[in-house]
Amino acid sequence: MENLYYNLSEEEFTKGRKILIWVFFAIFFIGGLYVALIGPLFGVYSVKPIMSLAPFGISLLVGLVATYATIKRKDLYFLIDNDKVEFRYGVFRPKRYTFIWSDMKEIVMPHKERKIKVIFKDGKSYIIDLMWIQRKKSILIRKHFFQMAREKGLNVLKVVQLPPNRKK
Repeated sequence: MENLYYNLSEEEFTKGRKILIWVFFAIFFIGGLYVALIGPLFGVYSVKPIMSLAPFGISLLVGLVATYATIKRKDLYFLIDNDKVEFRYGVFRPKRYTFIWSDMKEIVMPHKERKIKVIFKDGKSYIIDLMWIQRKKSILIRKHFFQMAREKGLNVLKVVQLPPNRKK
């Protein structure tokens, strides 16, 4: 079966969008400074300094989005080939995972969730959560994963929903 490789970092903000979002951050931040300092500097006491919280709050949110768009990692991917399943994705601190097909015992695929549970021969399990990936890509990854598991002779269970993980 053919290999499946998705570059998950290809849909990032363009340079123009990054500049635009940083401009919005600057506008709201300067607006907050103006509202906070209009009374003491210009003697306009009809505008309370507490009113500057709204522009500062908006600038904080826009600044967080702008920072995320600027420093987003470029090495996010999902690979399924004949020997292994390898992926690196996530919003915060993504890690690289590699699973060898020969180490897998069973695959559990829920119908109503974008997850795949991999059960290994040594009794351990791992849930691959595809919620952070675009819906179209996650559906194609799940289909290819299913077909490759069947080709490798793994037991594939289809369930409605994965049971919740309970830590004792």
